[in-house]
Amino acid sequence: MDTLGIEAFLSIVRHGSLTDAASSLFISQSTLSHRLAQLEREVGMNLIDRGRGLRTLSLTSSGQEFLVLARRWEALVQETNQIRTRTKHLTLSIGAADSIQTYVLPAIYKELSKCSKQIEIRIRTQQSTELYQLLERGEIDIAFANLEQPMPNMLVKKFLAEQMIVISKGKLPVANNTLMDHELDTSNQLFFEWNTSFRAWYDRWIGERDYPTIRLDAASLIETFMDRPEKWAIVPMSLARRYEKTGEFFMYHLESPPPERVCYQIQPRNPRSSAVESLRILDSCIHAVMH
Repeated sequence: MDTLGIEAFLSIVRHGSLTDAASSLFISQSTLSHRLAQLEREVGMNLIDRGRGLRTLSLTSSGQEFLVLARRWEALVQETNQIRTRTKHLTLSIGAADSIQTYVLPAIYKELSKCSKQIEIRIRTQQSTELYQLLERGEIDIAFANLEQPMPNMLVKKFLAEQMIVISKGKLPVANNTLMDHELDTSNQLFFEWNTSFRAWYDRWIGERDYPTIRLDAASLIETFMDRPEKWAIVPMSLARRYEKTGEFFMYHLESPPPERVCYQIQPRNPRSSAVESLRILDSCIHAVMH
């Protein structure tokens, strides 16, 4: 595939006009247009909408799909250049679900950063299902997910199991430091679906009560929406302890608690050669922090 054409296409997407895109590549506008036309002929699709009267260029539906591939190509080119210029540096690409990334791994990253001169580290935050896909495509070397998904070419093991408790900025009704489930107002709950086992428990636990009106997909949003003392959320212990340290939150135990939140560590059975030593170093950092 024509690499100059892909470069031209990505530049047009970034700048929104042929003039600015050509200027950024230090070529004439006619040369840019020629490269784009050649790329479109090669892929057999119109990628850019050139309709008259448009003040800025826009992607066709085919162009939007091709953009995903072009960006992946660009990342591969960058990685290839890094390999070519790298001497003995190790590499490590880590992916994790949002809540694990934010509330579990920071201590491990601090330990790993001591080796940052030896290892080139890349961090990615994705949904648990997407992490397995990234591993399969070889885009990350190791993942930490909330989902167990056995795969023949992957090593999947339990990384962490932690208790689920309630946090709130206000005083909730308790007896012997335990919340009475039936007294909790679910209209004040901030709901986060931690994993499938939590959802199965929750559907039984809520019974005839109304489902929460606020449902979040990023754990870091809990603090944003916890704007009144009657608001509450069910969270893993790692997140609860982080919030408790601020002095603004209270922790409560449920009368009928959900199952523990289990995090899984996933990595290929046959990792990249340049990542083998990096994974060994990461494993030693995990043991230093977790044990």
